[in-house]
Amino acid sequence: RFAKFGLIEVAIVLAIGAFAWLYYRANSLSAASHSHSHSNQSNDSRFGATTANGVLLAASVLVGGLLALVGQTYQTGADPWQLFALWALVILPFAWVAGFDGLWLLLVGLINLSIGIFLDSFSHLWGAFLDEQGQLLIFICLNLAIYYAFVFLDRNVVGRWHAPILEYACSLFAMGCFTWLITWLIFDDFFKGDGFSTGVISGYLAHLVLGFVIFRYRLPRIYPLALGGFSLIAVGAALLIRLMFEDNDPIGGFLFIGLYIILASTGLSIWLKELSRKLKPLSESMSELEPVSELELEPAARATQGKVGDIHEQQ
Repeated sequence: RFAKFGLIEVAIVLAIGAFAWLYYRANSLSAASHSHSHSNQSNDSRFGATTANGVLLAASVLVGGLLALVGQTYQTGADPWQLFALWALVILPFAWVAGFDGLWLLLVGLINLSIGIFLDSFSHLWGAFLDEQGQLLIFICLNLAIYYAFVFLDRNVVGRWHAPILEYACSLFAMGCFTWLITWLIFDDFFKGDGFSTGVISGYLAHLVLGFVIFRYRLPRIYPLALGGFSLIAVGAALLIRLMFEDNDPIGGFLFIGLYIILASTGLSIWLKELSRKLKPLSESMSELEPVSELELEPAARATQGKVGDIHEQQ
């Protein structure tokens, strides 16, 4: 057993050592080439998919293997959710140091997995206070909070919180769960008018309105607008199915709903394409800005460069 522990621990130490060496080597190369060219500077940054961050991601995966080996060897009796929660806690400093999109995605995935297993393991304790719909609402709120945290922190801190893949994954998962929950309520107890259904539907509509205002005018982005629009189309189709198929002819209802989905999706796609065409010159003007690493930014310049939303508003 000690040979197994030693093998994984040595691999973790070597991976962290390789990360430190690659990190300082990249910084020294970046400083040396700064006076000649700024184009290579973004490739040497410690943020993003660099070789050093890839090595640190491998070390984070090995940490999970070590924790699993400890639990398997000594039969600690810990629940599975504790393994994933502890794994996420241990690699949190790694994600903070590297600011790597892949590490943030692994960390958030472990958090969601540990919460899901925890809710499932103790479902007998929640009873009627937290059913499956309530558990689904927990994942919605958690991932929306993570998504908006990265969206707004990315505006003010250069590099470290820039995790577009994580933002895409969290927003897709949250809106998918939100659409699923609203559809569930429509076919289950939408017309009962209880407090939970009313609160969830009100929150859904408020989130759509708030997201439209933020991502259309303050931080123009196509992806969240597309998610919200297609989610609303799906919810509208579910509502039409519920209203039309109770007492009416199903054949005519299918034709009407199919026509609604085609027209609504086409209209939304045309609007998104037109909006993308309007925002393209703005994104090109932003990309022409000279890339500057976080380590070389003075506090005032860092705050100025980070306020992307203000630049969008001025444009």
